[in-house]
Amino acid sequence: MKPVKINSQEILEAINSGNGYIQVDGREFLLLEVEKIDDASIYEVTDLEEEKQLLQALNKNNPILSDKEIDSMLGK
Repeated sequence: MKPVKINSQEILEAINSGNGYIQVDGREFLLLEVEKIDDASIYEVTDLEEEKQLLQALNKNNPILSDKEIDSMLGK
């Protein structure tokens, strides 16, 4: 995983909005905050709620959101 520096103010505001998803052009992205990335592309999750959601997803408790739910989260 390679860190990417974001210079667009609009994208920075979307990332900092607190929403779990953002849309860039026609593509939708799930946001995950990581504390550090090492050479092996392994990252640490430090937010407890995020860790809980990731563990649920890994344990197959990963409900698929409908397009309507994603649109609602994106403020469409």
